[in-house]
Amino acid sequence: MSRICKKKPAVCTDEPLSNSNICQKMALLRNILSSAYGPTGRMKQIHNNVGGHVLTTSTSTALLKRVDMSEPLLKMISTAVQHHTTCYSDCGLFMGIFTLRLIENTQNNGLRTAAAAKVYKHLVEECNIYLKGDSCGCKVPVDFSSSDSIIALAHSMITSKPACMLNSRETKHISSLIAQAFLYSIHCNTSGVSCFGRTVTIGIESQSVSDSSVFQGLLVDVPEMLQPADLERLGSGPFKVVLFSVSLSGDISEFGDVTLEIHRGVDPEHDLLQQLLKLGEQVVMDKVSLFACQKVVHPILQHYLRKHGVVVIERLGLALMEPFVQLTGAQAIASLCASVPAEAFGMVKEFCLQSCGSRELLQLLPSKDAAVSTMLLCHRNETMLEELKMTCKRAEHVLRLTLREPCALLGGGCTETLLATHITHMICSKASKIAQALSISHSEFIMAVKAFCSSLQSVALSLDHDGQDCLIDMTYAHRWVPDIYSKTCSCGLVEDRSNLEKTPLNTAYHTFCPVSLKNTDSQPRVLDSFSAKLNALNVAVEMANFVLDVKYVIEDIN
Repeated sequence: MSRICKKKPAVCTDEPLSNSNICQKMALLRNILSSAYGPTGRMKQIHNNVGGHVLTTSTSTALLKRVDMSEPLLKMISTAVQHHTTCYSDCGLFMGIFTLRLIENTQNNGLRTAAAAKVYKHLVEECNIYLKGDSCGCKVPVDFSSSDSIIALAHSMITSKPACMLNSRETKHISSLIAQAFLYSIHCNTSGVSCFGRTVTIGIESQSVSDSSVFQGLLVDVPEMLQPADLERLGSGPFKVVLFSVSLSGDISEFGDVTLEIHRGVDPEHDLLQQLLKLGEQVVMDKVSLFACQKVVHPILQHYLRKHGVVVIERLGLALMEPFVQLTGAQAIASLCASVPAEAFGMVKEFCLQSCGSRELLQLLPSKDAAVSTMLLCHRNETMLEELKMTCKRAEHVLRLTLREPCALLGGGCTETLLATHITHMICSKASKIAQALSISHSEFIMAVKAFCSSLQSVALSLDHDGQDCLIDMTYAHRWVPDIYSKTCSCGLVEDRSNLEKTPLNTAYHTFCPVSLKNTDSQPRVLDSFSAKLNALNVAVEMANFVLDVKYVIEDIN
């Protein structure tokens, strides 16, 4: 008999942000995120106290997913950041740092939460108007007729993930591959609404990063016993394809948890094998050249098909089923008892054998505009390879989002400093009027504006991890790092000159209107995703306002 325990009452925490323990945990999370931010961010190793896999990463997605948080408010912020990165694939660390800084600055300045929330909501609306407007000084167009902007955006994402452990030559190579895979995923000669194609990623350990490449079509492991001569005997394509999603192993257990009624003298496995061979006969009669199955194919059926010149691919796996269907146009067949209908067959243009190190792969080329490609990524060990695979997938997603809104924001912290300077200057002349409209005092409004802009600037300051002074120029409001080898700002758009006044970013300076660089031949080296950063900015303010408004935290500890 189980022991009956009395139910414990729920624990209620009043004014959680006045609790020093909770504030310390928030500061710790902010330090973890800040120290991982940017190209020189410090990597984090995550492991549990009983051993197991050790994760090395600098991305917010991997970091927050594997760090268990006991504090409800931190869980909520972590969930919001993860949801943002799921939808936009970038700016997760920016969002986390900005959210936590807004909360901290509000607390440190002694602002009333209601007043702060009103001002922050108004300021983020002003930011939206500015960033979406034509006069925005931190927004640049992305020209998809040239690969330069696409590669620059991909390059910025790769360099911001130091756990990928790439040198400059490898970073340039991978950035070009991401742009190439993105272009392969766009359908050609289509009218009206069109969907993106698929990019399948295959990772190979213990190979040089320079061996990474992108192939049009789909790469699968070379089937056993397939020789180059077998492909030559097939001649020129296109070739007919059939695809099965049901197991063709001939094993009765594959039917699952069902009751079978077997008559006396009947051998079910023999009859099942005969049915498989009958299926093989039909496939051969229909002149199929490629026989693919998601699961296992019976060895006797494989032998029969190969004897008749059919290439057999088994154990294709669930992950490759959708891109295989897109590539070939075949319909996955879920039964081995019925004959294969004519409309279920697909086509491939050609077969090619590709090799990378010790791994042999079969390349399937589409007969039509299928927009399916395979990115073959190589790296020196498993940890670096996993980080690289995740980063490349997210970089391609960012490029797809950019196609919807063909513009990008200046990277390297320049957007944050410019936006903070613009907001401070714009609000300066209208402070009393806006404060009256929001029903708060003038002093509270000014303090809230300072807290908001200081939080933006703190994100730019988080990019430095070596104790250097971050500077802001008093003309264009771009971020600078003192470096004898660099003659431009952090994003690369503004060139340094002797009369360009600069001041430390974390000190007080007079307000000014940033000069826009519209007529210039310079191109920024570092870019951020427009869609991702705009959404991160808005959600960060919403989350900060929500957390600041929490008065009680009630936890059921049973």
